[in-house]
Order: sequence, then structure tokens, then C-alpha cells
Amino acid sequence: MIKTISLKNITQSYFEKTILEGVSFKCTEQEKICIVGENGTGKSTILKIIAGTNEPTSGAIEKNAHIRCYYVTQEFDKADTELSIEGYISKRAGASLFKKVFTLGSTIGFDLEKNKDTLCGSLSGGQQKVLALAVGLATQPDFLLLDEPENHLDIVSRMELIALLQDYPKGILFVSHDRLMIDSVATKVAEVTGKKIHISEGGYQGYIEARLSRIAGMQREYDAERKRMKEIKESLHILHMKAFRGKNASLYHARKKELEELKERHAENSRPEDKKTKIKISSHGPGLHSGKLLCRIKDASFKYPTAKGDTFRDIDLEMRTGSHIVLLGRNGSGKSTFFKCLTGAMPLTTGTITWMEGIKSVYFDQHMEFDGGMTPVEIVMERLKCHDTDARAALGAMKFDSDKMETRIESLSGGERMRIRFALVFGASPDFIILDEPTNHLDEVTWEILLDACNASKSTILLVTHDYEFIESMNSKVFWVLQGQSILERHKDLPALVEELKG
Repeated sequence: MIKTISLKNITQSYFEKTILEGVSFKCTEQEKICIVGENGTGKSTILKIIAGTNEPTSGAIEKNAHIRCYYVTQEFDKADTELSIEGYISKRAGASLFKKVFTLGSTIGFDLEKNKDTLCGSLSGGQQKVLALAVGLATQPDFLLLDEPENHLDIVSRMELIALLQDYPKGILFVSHDRLMIDSVATKVAEVTGKKIHISEGGYQGYIEARLSRIAGMQREYDAERKRMKEIKESLHILHMKAFRGKNASLYHARKKELEELKERHAENSRPEDKKTKIKISSHGPGLHSGKLLCRIKDASFKYPTAKGDTFRDIDLEMRTGSHIVLLGRNGSGKSTFFKCLTGAMPLTTGTITWMEGIKSVYFDQHMEFDGGMTPVEIVMERLKCHDTDARAALGAMKFDSDKMETRIESLSGGERMRIRFALVFGASPDFIILDEPTNHLDEVTWEILLDACNASKSTILLVTHDYEFIESMNSKVFWVLQGQSILERHKDLPALVEELKG
């Protein structure tokens, strides 16, 4: 008998806000289903309901047999931070699985056995994620539940995890924003949107095709309703005059009510957008001529006072205007330290970093907070010190319509707030942009917008991301590889460089 889990008419509300409404779907132990959707739509909530850590407000979850689920949460459980790695494995998997967990950990990218006495709280986010995933895989439940398993993993670890998930012999339900992982692992994609769930067969491409078809239908319905609203408005004056004379009063009130309902629905839901609509990015960029020397790094080394060796040493690199550079390296290799030295936040131990005079640079901050009572256009005007027209142009490039530009921040989705941060970066038209893992947690529309913005930008960009598909989709990129305390410009394809980083 094939084991199945069925969600039947599930509704989940928090206080007065409904996240999911009437959600029903079935998954079997033969399927690997990826759950996608914008932040805050209820993806994690579905996993928690299946795992049994959340009780739905209404509806039922049914299992046709005794079913074991193992839930790897998005972030490491704070209750386990005082445990050693060995203690965590004992608690979560049992001593009999030590060897299996150690092997899986090494495969994904962290030597758990060597560090078995280390407290979990002292591990990096990536190391904690490897530990949690290794334990989950080793226990081999009927359904493995993974909430953004790619979080904190470098590009090599992600590739190794994808291979393990492809070979996993039972069911997987996972939330992910990594397109390569979705395409490589998922047999179905479940999109959570508008409090509902929509299932499509196949990986990411199958999901996109199904989504575009659904959006086209929604657009036709939306446009038909707009036409109906216009017809009602045109007839209401005549009906009102007849009602005033005591004729057809009930028809007048019925039409007026219908119009009010349509207006309310359209106020809540703007016209559905095709995610493949071309994004127009402003092409005006910095005043520097492309190809000129922007920055020279000469004999650069850095060593922390308490460290045994250098984080990096004897670095000789040049950045030229208009170049788009992808910095590759394993977790813990020193990428963040290099960024701090590059921006002057930390001084080099030896060597020099020389910049062209008058450089305007921007560092992307994905944790930037906004005043919830302000609107996007107000924020961009304030932060960029620009006029209303320029602010609207920057937001328009991030696919904000005029209504969203005037919507208070507190009412926007997580993806929309991220787009404001990108508007502040690209709208400033800087000479140099540092994008430090900007693809984390991005929904698919914002992912596309960021990619188009990077490809269209005339600014020099230095990017760190572990998103394989994003890197592959970037035009005219240059690779810098940080490995073994060296940073070298490499002229190889991404697959070859990933293989090198495994060593």
C-alpha cells in the first residue's frame, strides 16, 4: 500500500488574518513536491500542519497508515543550541545512526565527526543546516519535510544536497526558492497564492507553464469584470432616475450592489501579471566610461589577530567599469571578510586597495527596515533624495504599478518590500554595487526582476550568490574564485568551477 497524506479543506487563521482557506491536496510517498509562493502566503504553515506542529483552524489532515515525518525547519531550533553535535544526533536520530549522519554531513560539506563535541550554538548557520539535513536524511522518514533547505548552504553544498534528494527513496515536501533544486528534485510544484494551492506536474518549467495559463484565465476574467463595471456605471444614472420615479427600484439597487462588490474585489486584487512580462530597466547609468580601471587590489592580505593563518593573502585583482563579477567560494572561506576590506570597514593587514576618485557605491542590505506607515514612493524619495518622477521610475523598474507605489509598507508582501530595496540600489545609478547574497528568500517574480536589473545595469557589480541558475542566467560575467587563501580571476564555465571548489 502506498502511504498518503491528505489535506482536506484546511483553513488557517492567526488572530483576524486568514492565511489559508479551503486548501485540499494529497501527496504520496512516491512524490517529491516543492511548495512555492511569495513570503507570507502560508508555505511554511502547510509544512507545520503536515508535521503536526500546527493545528489548523478548521479542516482535517488524514493519513492512510502509520506515517513517519521528519521536519527540518528553516532555522535551527534554539532549544538545541546547548547540545553538542553528538548530543543533537542522539536526541534526533539515535546513537545507532551516528555513522550514517557523519557520512551524510561530509557529503553535504561539514565534517560532523571531527567536530562532534562542538556545541550546536557555536556553529555557523551553514554548519547547523548541514547537521539538521544530515540527521533528517539519515532517519529516512516516509515524508521528509524541508523548509528552504538551501538556506545558508554554499553553491557546492547545494549541488551535493540536490543529488541526495534526487536519490531519496521516499516522499519529500519542500519549500524552496532555488530553481535548480526545484527543477532537479520536484515531481510536482504546489504554488500557494491567494490563500489557495495550485498543483502542477513536473519541475519548475512545468509550474511556469501552468501558472501562465492560470494567469491568462484570471486576466480574461479581470478584464471582463472591468468591462461589466463600465456598463453598470453607464446604466446606473438612467436606473437611478427610474427608481426616483418609483420604477425598477429593485433593479437599481441590485446593479449598485453588484458594482460595489466588483469595486471591492478589484481594490483587493490588481490585474494579474504575466511573470514573463519584460521588465524595463532604466538604462541611464553612471557617468564612467565602460572598461576604465575602477579599482586596483595590490598584494592584499588579511589576518585576524587571533587566527593562525591569513584569511587571504597576496591578492592582485583589477575591477573595470561596467564589469559584472561573481565571487565564488565555500562557506567560511572569507568572502564577507574580503567585502569588509574592499569597502574599508576593515583595514588590510598588508597591501593596498586603490579606487578611482569620486566613486559612488551602494551596498545591498537585505535587512533594511522601513517605516510601515510610509509608501514606497515616499521611501525612495527620502532615501535617494530625489523627485517624485525619479522615485516612480525606480519603482516602475521593479514592477510596481501606480497603486502599489502609494500603498503603505505594512500592507505589502515580503517580495514587494525586497523590490523596494532593489529600487534603492539600482535607482541610485551608482558606479559600483555590492550584492551580498541578494537571492536569499526571493519569490520567482522578484528573482526575475533582480536578474533583469543586473543584466541591464551599466554599474560595476560584485555579486555573491549560491543560486546556480541565477549565476548561469547573468550576461557577460567574470568569475573571481576564493579558494585556499587566494582570489583569482578565472575564465572557466560555472560547472567546472563548482567541481574545483569541491576539492
